[in-house]
Amino acid sequence: MSFTITELTVPESTDSPDAADFIGMAAVRNTVEAEQRGASTEVFTAAEMLPNWKDEHTPLVGFVAKVDGRVVARANVALPSGADECWAAVSVLPEFRNRGIGSALYERLEQVARSQGRTTVQNQTSFPAHAMSGATLAAPTGFGSVPTELDSTRFLREHGFSLEQVGRLSGLALPVDPDAFTALLTDTETSAVSYRTVSWQGRTPDEWTESIALVRTRMSTDAPNAGIEQTEDVWTADRVRAVDDLWETSPRIRLTTIAVDDATGLIAGFTELDVPPEPHRPVEQIDTLVLKDHRGHRLGMLMKLANIRELGERFPDHGLIETMNAEENRPMLDVNEAVGFVPLSYAARWKKAIGRD
Repeated sequence: MSFTITELTVPESTDSPDAADFIGMAAVRNTVEAEQRGASTEVFTAAEMLPNWKDEHTPLVGFVAKVDGRVVARANVALPSGADECWAAVSVLPEFRNRGIGSALYERLEQVARSQGRTTVQNQTSFPAHAMSGATLAAPTGFGSVPTELDSTRFLREHGFSLEQVGRLSGLALPVDPDAFTALLTDTETSAVSYRTVSWQGRTPDEWTESIALVRTRMSTDAPNAGIEQTEDVWTADRVRAVDDLWETSPRIRLTTIAVDDATGLIAGFTELDVPPEPHRPVEQIDTLVLKDHRGHRLGMLMKLANIRELGERFPDHGLIETMNAEENRPMLDVNEAVGFVPLSYAARWKKAIGRD
């Protein structure tokens, strides 16, 4: 079978005349993501993916592979500014695997990484809970493992990647029991009497842009990353506003809740939900972080509950929240399990050292 590989064109919008390959790329990603996660709903549409491809702070380079004019595989590499590491992803439709397409795409990505001076390529793959049978490869953290016979496991090991961390995708069915929710929120508030929550939809209010920049920067260094390389990702107030501009072009809506220290008026932590327009699609829990100086007051629980309450009030028809956490991040998993999240699928994070060109 012959195939062609071309660099992906990033269109102005998904209605642009040159958007066909981008839409095809999104369709391949969703098909493979659904397979890996054991889900049936679309995770991100092409229009929802597009803003990330326009973020100048984390440039993306992509490729598509075609057979008879049809996009059957995609690959992209994210190149965070000022970092030695990059993040690569390759997806091939099941019926076109084991024909050299994925390897050819990965070679293109590694060439890009080398040309940009990157010394580490990293990757994340997913797999459903029912795949956990047979031989497995244990994560070096001591928490979690990945089946060795998965297509993604075999592919990455053949290309020199090592497993570094396993994560858990958990889901919360909505609506939650109101009495249990109220009791849990009331109990949590007694541990956080010196803090208050502030929530908003969409753009970051001007008074909080500096604080959001701080916690997003800290998110890059304070979250458990095991052996995964993570250069500090510096956010500024200007970057927060620029990303808000991009997110406003997406059909999705961001809900944010912060915890504020009453004594100082400063932010102590934040959490974000990413809400798709269709109620049958899952709401994505994005980042949650409590700054180290404020831990021990159940602020992670407080913020998540407050944001779930906001979601219920603003978008009452949505039926599921999904969230990803490292298996070794027991404090956050304890919060999720207490709220009612249950395991849905798992993720593996991989790393490969490469040399510069």
